[in-house]
Amino acid sequence: MFRMKSYLAAPAIAILLSGTAHAALTADQVWQSWKDAGAKVGLTISAATENNAGGVLTLNGVSIGAEGAPALTISDMTMTEQSDGSVAIAPGADIGVTMTGDTEGSVKVTHDGLTITAREAEGGMAYDYAAAKLDVDYSTTYAGVSFDGSEAPDVTSSGDVSLANVSGTYSDTPGTNRTFGWTLKADTLAYGTSADDPGMEMKTSSTSETQGIDMALTFALPSTIALTALETPADFATALNEGLAFNLTTKQGASAGTMKQESAFMPMDLTINAGGGEGSVVFNKDTFSAKSTGSSLEIASAPGMMPVPLQVTSGPMQFDFTVPVIAATAADYALVLKLADFSLNEEAWAMFDPNAALPRDAAQIAIDISGKTTMDLPALIAAEETGVPYTPAPESLNITELGLQVAGASLAATGAFTFDNSMGIPMPLGEANVTVTGANALIDGLIATGLISEDDAMGARMMMGMFMVPGANPDELTSKIEAKEGMQILVNGQPLPM
Repeated sequence: MFRMKSYLAAPAIAILLSGTAHAALTADQVWQSWKDAGAKVGLTISAATENNAGGVLTLNGVSIGAEGAPALTISDMTMTEQSDGSVAIAPGADIGVTMTGDTEGSVKVTHDGLTITAREAEGGMAYDYAAAKLDVDYSTTYAGVSFDGSEAPDVTSSGDVSLANVSGTYSDTPGTNRTFGWTLKADTLAYGTSADDPGMEMKTSSTSETQGIDMALTFALPSTIALTALETPADFATALNEGLAFNLTTKQGASAGTMKQESAFMPMDLTINAGGGEGSVVFNKDTFSAKSTGSSLEIASAPGMMPVPLQVTSGPMQFDFTVPVIAATAADYALVLKLADFSLNEEAWAMFDPNAALPRDAAQIAIDISGKTTMDLPALIAAEETGVPYTPAPESLNITELGLQVAGASLAATGAFTFDNSMGIPMPLGEANVTVTGANALIDGLIATGLISEDDAMGARMMMGMFMVPGANPDELTSKIEAKEGMQILVNGQPLPM
């Protein structure tokens, strides 16, 4: 059953840091707003002792948690009223959660000079935060899996996440669409994890450090319907039409990491280096868009699962996916996927081509298509539940670029189509042009490596002969694919089936 509240409900911590601001905040107002907001989402927020003297509220034994669940505890906290109407919040050094039950362990937060300032902002409240260092450490133990009915040994895992020179703002702005905002900047983001599963005879560990983290998030609530009330696709549609929206942007510098797995069956020892990149996600009633770019990637593997060292490198990478969410009239969609200079090291090539029958050229991949289509995402979700079909109606398809270069061969295609949906199914009209170079040389190389047989090659050459004609250059084949009225498909002027 459709359950949007499992995925879209605002995090409890965001609700806690909310409330209506006043011209000059007091420490008691901030503390009470936390307790009131916690009650709305089923959390109990309390302190063992409270003392307000001279505009300084001192709290000891702060606890935040739901009934029957582990609580976040903070040893102490002060809220100090400032002359500019803000409230400075200083949490103590001992912050964490202790877990019991099926999973035992703890999560601890440590910081160097963490400061939080609550202030009025656009009729709501904003919290500015900063710390020279912020660390989260965890350690857990839980039952492993037994395959023979015996009692399995426990699995242990631990890790830490660390931010250096971190700062940002959390905001809660009231209005027709209550909007939450969050920004985070940090010089570095680093983490390390480890796990030991004796029952599986496997140990894993990983590390990573990324430079120059910069993130920004906005989340707008629908005007009337509560996120916790979203039960059906129709509710989801209502929320979208009332302004439910999400926007995330990210930017980061270079990163380096490792991944290791000690296992008799799947040993692994990787080092990973990546250049900087950017990304964004936009979701509202009009569009869903996900974009990502990266400048480079290098993955090196020591011998393990593979008998030789493996090194994979890539140049710039780009991903861009856009599709309408609710569009009764055709709206834009697009897919861009580009991968430049993808290559393998010689040791990896030599495993299947020791005599270098194939060129070692770096591979290039480029997909750039776009067009217009109708779409109703809630109706598409409802169709999966009810079995009543719903199909978006494409209006056009533009193939700006479709390219592949690998082992000396290349494929390039362009085209444009429109679609007639009057018959209930999309009827294409338009044409595409395809050029393939180096295909015969690639087939000869694959035969020489033993990856395909002469019989396989004969079948491939016959298919190329049926659908392609010789081009102007050596080892070049071209094909013109036309879609005409009445679902007639022509290849190089010949109708299908040929």
